[in-house]
Amino acid sequence: MSSRTAIVIGAGSTGAAIAYDLSLRGFRVTLVERFGIASGTTGHNQAQLHSGARYAVNDPTSARECIEDNLILRQLMPDALELNDGLFIGLNEEHLAYRDIFLEACARCGIPARELTARQALELEPRLNPCLLVAIQVPDGVFDPYWYTLSFVATARSHGAKIMTFTEVIGLDVQAGRVQVRDRTTGKTYYMGCDAIINAAGPWVPKVAALADIHVEVEASAGVMVTVKERPCNMVINLLAPPADADIVVPQRQFSILGTTSWMVVDPDDIPIPPEHVESIIRQADWMIPGIRKAPLLSCMAAARPLVRQTGSSGREVTRGYRCIDHAQDAAQGFFSIVGGKATTARSMGEKMADLVCTRLGVQAECRTKDEPLLSYRFGL
Repeated sequence: MSSRTAIVIGAGSTGAAIAYDLSLRGFRVTLVERFGIASGTTGHNQAQLHSGARYAVNDPTSARECIEDNLILRQLMPDALELNDGLFIGLNEEHLAYRDIFLEACARCGIPARELTARQALELEPRLNPCLLVAIQVPDGVFDPYWYTLSFVATARSHGAKIMTFTEVIGLDVQAGRVQVRDRTTGKTYYMGCDAIINAAGPWVPKVAALADIHVEVEASAGVMVTVKERPCNMVINLLAPPADADIVVPQRQFSILGTTSWMVVDPDDIPIPPEHVESIIRQADWMIPGIRKAPLLSCMAAARPLVRQTGSSGREVTRGYRCIDHAQDAAQGFFSIVGGKATTARSMGEKMADLVCTRLGVQAECRTKDEPLLSYRFGL
């Protein structure tokens, strides 16, 4: 077992999964978060366990990553997931024309996809638009983002990881392997030493990297989501079309999360919610599921996706894949960053980052997260 130490910055799903993986490999891990667990982007996502079908046509690498972790997580954390499947529904001729392209792409990515007649789909989901032409069933699911992240946190803690919430990183001395933090509850500042520093701060990755005078590019793509106090469907409902704004309805307990939109923001801590985005989301959802507009509005929220910056692409065109960065290339030995990805792929992101850290530090320890059952989120409360 390794006696190495690691500090992971950011307790969203990515940081929690990295802390979990490293703790299983014998690292003494400290996970630090300036607010609470899953308080950033993770806690403001659409709560969907992706099958990868949404990305199969235009982003097949991400699609394969999603279905791989989807199938693994079904075995490892069943109490945190609602395995209710999803429907991609066709409501017009454009959707019908997309059907064969979609089915072929799902097959290439290894995503189970079953075409249903309109009658079959309406038997499963009676509230769908009765003008439905076709539907395709895929293994989507739903999770509570907080519970999901807590499962990784609880299991990491059981393997010795230390979890420090409301602890903000305010300085990095990468050469000395030191992280300066401030306890937001007491105002006290102090340093912590380690062998590896992993920057998993989501859209705040550039801000953290800048503390070490390192430039990391992230495309902060904001998205609005609307929660209504009604559950008109039990399956995740998508339009049978290339990913676009306002084309998903996700059931979550007795509520539904409608979304989402996409636009670039400068500051992930300052995301005003455009009223026209809210209206477009509700209007589109009402087309998919007539009458949902009448459901009581519970909340509107927005968060920034930390997308990998790609030359010539932006917004919906940008991959939902991820990138692990070893900053030894920036003369910052022992400092790493991770950008991009989905909450669904947090486990594999943790695996790839832990592999990179182990390689750099000369630690020989295999990943165990594909087979090791996760503790219930209840142990992380």
